[in-house]
Amino acid sequence: MRFAHIYVEERAFGYPLTEKILSKIPDAHVIKIKHYKDVFDRKRQDAPLQKDHQALIIAVRDGSRIFKGAPVCQSFGNKSFYYASSMMNCPFDCEYCYLKGMYPSSNMVVFVNLEDYRNDVEEKLKEGPMYVCASYDTDLLAMNSLTGHADFWKDMALTYDNLLVELRTKAAVLVTGNIPNVIYAFTVSPSEVVESLERNTAPVSARINAAAKAIEAGAKVRLCFDPIIKIPDWEKAYKDLIDECAASIDLGRLTDVSVGTFRISSDYLNRMRKAYPDSKTAWYPYVIKDGVAQYEPDTDKAMQEFVCGLLEKHIGREKIFTWN
Repeated sequence: MRFAHIYVEERAFGYPLTEKILSKIPDAHVIKIKHYKDVFDRKRQDAPLQKDHQALIIAVRDGSRIFKGAPVCQSFGNKSFYYASSMMNCPFDCEYCYLKGMYPSSNMVVFVNLEDYRNDVEEKLKEGPMYVCASYDTDLLAMNSLTGHADFWKDMALTYDNLLVELRTKAAVLVTGNIPNVIYAFTVSPSEVVESLERNTAPVSARINAAAKAIEAGAKVRLCFDPIIKIPDWEKAYKDLIDECAASIDLGRLTDVSVGTFRISSDYLNRMRKAYPDSKTAWYPYVIKDGVAQYEPDTDKAMQEFVCGLLEKHIGREKIFTWN
């Protein structure tokens, strides 16, 4: 990925990863800044415009770096469930993405003090095994050739037997090795959703093929039918999607499957509506329950049950996880 402008915190210049990233984008205009929030959190930003001219911000992350998993996220039966934020924002542009309501900017932030993340994980591992979703606030695998962050988390998994790492992606990445405690989670959506709502992501056929190759390489693979989007004739779209997956992948060899309908914090949704007034996804008349915007209860239930029912023809129910 190319960035015309790169903002770098003064203290970030001392990190080897900063120099590696800058060396890979030699033509970028580098701007020195005091703190990443001076750029990322400034007022009156045009986030939609920024997506077409995304800048990169290289910074050092202080304070909390590992967080308890949110209720709207799936723990897959893991008791000690966390997510890490070593990058902020994503190279892709999905209309429904909660990051549009979470952050005031569409620019990407890469934190280079990865050893501090290692220390944080080591401290938490003293309390027992932990499951870390390392790629919730970005797509580490899609950005790995530039940042090496996915490689960092894979190395962490190789180092600590009691650490389970999930790397989620909408890219068609090539997985060549088997790390027993790394799960490669490929989000798959009907082509109608990919083409209209998931801008710049890999075609779903490419993601499915990448997942199939990862399984053949011996890797642990999760397919994520999440979020399910209520598009016209959604039943046919999701049946076609599952048929396509089953034609290329022995679904019984999957580690598990994630199923979840679209849901978002009501606060994030309100911010999305202000920033993206023309978004049909943002302006759907969702129901607010416990601070979470979601489809009507009957619709939500029907969509999840429909997709789970199709999947049960190929994979045991015990391997299918839903968000509620």
